[in-house]
Amino acid sequence: MISEEQVSVGAVRRAAAGDAEGIARLFPSFPPLASTSDTRAIFVIGEEAAPLGVVLLEQRPDHLSVGPLEVASGDERFDVARTLIAFAELTARAIGLRQVRLVPGSLPSELALSLGYGDGTKRIRTGKLARMIDHLEAVGVPPWRDGAAPFDFTLYYRGIWAAMALLVGFGSISIAVFGPGHVTLLHVLGPALLCASASLFAIMQVILIVLAARRRARPLVALGTFVAAALSIAGIGGLFLERAVPSIGELWAIYTGDEALDTLTVSVSPDGTTLNVEGAYGTRSAETVRTALDKHPSVRRVVLAGPGGRIGAAFEINRMIRNRKLATRVDTGCASACTIAFLGGIDRSISPSGRLGFHQGSFPGMSANDMYESNRDVRRFLVASGVTPEFAQRVTDTPHDEIWTPTPQELLAGRVVQRVNR
Repeated sequence: MISEEQVSVGAVRRAAAGDAEGIARLFPSFPPLASTSDTRAIFVIGEEAAPLGVVLLEQRPDHLSVGPLEVASGDERFDVARTLIAFAELTARAIGLRQVRLVPGSLPSELALSLGYGDGTKRIRTGKLARMIDHLEAVGVPPWRDGAAPFDFTLYYRGIWAAMALLVGFGSISIAVFGPGHVTLLHVLGPALLCASASLFAIMQVILIVLAARRRARPLVALGTFVAAALSIAGIGGLFLERAVPSIGELWAIYTGDEALDTLTVSVSPDGTTLNVEGAYGTRSAETVRTALDKHPSVRRVVLAGPGGRIGAAFEINRMIRNRKLATRVDTGCASACTIAFLGGIDRSISPSGRLGFHQGSFPGMSANDMYESNRDVRRFLVASGVTPEFAQRVTDTPHDEIWTPTPQELLAGRVVQRVNR
């Protein structure tokens, strides 16, 4: 039985004087070694006394000529022929030739066609990616199939590839969520495709590690690898479901207009000086408030109420209120993103029954570590709005699934409000 290590691109070597007898005995019609030159060489795969296959490569001005090519009889003869052709293509790339031509009769027509040779000719890619794949083929860890490298080598390479793929794929979600500008279709489809592709690629690498362990590692190591692989695949699937699906779903909701979230309503007092803003903030809420303020230039105070919503919309409303030098007031309840809008007021107050609720920012699928930079920016914003650093820290320390409702005295001490109305 021929081993995989024997039938690999890395096992092909230039024929030496010691190979002459074996080649002449098994392949008597093959050109002698004396016929080689600087541009014409014979390459062999297998041992000196029992070569598995032999091929003649000749460098021409515009192509690499391949053939004659002969292989020993046996079940692996097609694998040997494919390996020699792969080596020829690698050689063509290495010397910068973009075309490989088979000498007539070098390969059976069906095999030649399966390898991409129409009329005995094949165009060769010579870019950096192609050379990188050639290198991986040569060392025995081709990206898309099992190779001949030792198990520990395979584990190292494929483990790094899987980790890097997941890092890039799931990192694209953070870029889409925290990047500047409005959410576009690219913000949704890009991370979705990258995460799906990265997850599938990582799972494939895990499966290839299992195949390598089954063929090359001791039984106990192979069993342990299988168990670790099953856990890894489950972890990748869980990561996709727990992070990618919620985040991409939320990005899609933002892109399509937040119809389910946006419940904001605005009204103006009879005297035209107070704007009442109530409800949850969606992506279009800021435009609703801007339209009302533009239509009623006599507004001097904004009364806010609501459970929160999109923090981006809250920041826009905050800027409108601050730029127009309006006062803000809470008579009932104002939580989460609503408090961001409230802090835009030049004079901030609450009624005795008013409540402000705070917590750190969140986004579906994102952990506290993912939100660290975003919450640090929120803390800076709070301090820049006049809130004491201690109060701001308490806000960003409150988990996103909890609400901290400070007492009126805490709001006054934290400089969140200037007074409590009586």
